[in-house]
Amino acid sequence: MYRTELKGRVAVVLGGADGVGAAVCRLLAARGARIAVIGDDEAELQDLVDELRWVGADAVGIVSTGVDTASVHAGVLTEVGVPDLLFVVPCTGGGGFRASVDSGLTATFEALQAFVPRMAEARTGTVVTVAPFGTDAATSAVGGGVTALTQHVAREVAASGVRANVVSWTPQAERVEDVAFAAVYLASDAPPTLTATTFDVAGR
Repeated sequence: MYRTELKGRVAVVLGGADGVGAAVCRLLAARGARIAVIGDDEAELQDLVDELRWVGADAVGIVSTGVDTASVHAGVLTEVGVPDLLFVVPCTGGGGFRASVDSGLTATFEALQAFVPRMAEARTGTVVTVAPFGTDAATSAVGGGVTALTQHVAREVAASGVRANVVSWTPQAERVEDVAFAAVYLASDAPPTLTATTFDVAGR
């Protein structure tokens, strides 16, 4: 019988200091995972890590502001090792179309490039990306790109046993807890062969 408990598994959450990322972290903590969360707001990140530790989770925070992404990803691998579970929650806030694509789609590509080959070498693990849609053209472009990229990666590493799936949602329209629940479900053992698929929680 496949279970959703994640006791002892290492989970890396990128973009997790608030919103969907924070909700994912809380569910992971409740299921016993070890958590490394990456965020760009040091104060928010520390508050979240303190909260997770208060409920008994093994959690660390890694600040991404002012540091190149390669160094951040390398720091995570040094801190916790190769993740069993990888969650990527793109940031699409403000700055125009190009800035949104860079902070959302490009950042997702860099995260997948940094972690997924290591997971494939270990021949285990699950990846879940969160694809936003519908609030504006830039957000939808990021969502479409993240979906296509994740499906491509899933097919590339399928033979290694690594699974990769997408949760699509409409920011500001859906409860972040619903998005987080779908993401943690896809990362668990409950759907053991599901990969290269999109779980749409928008419902509207």
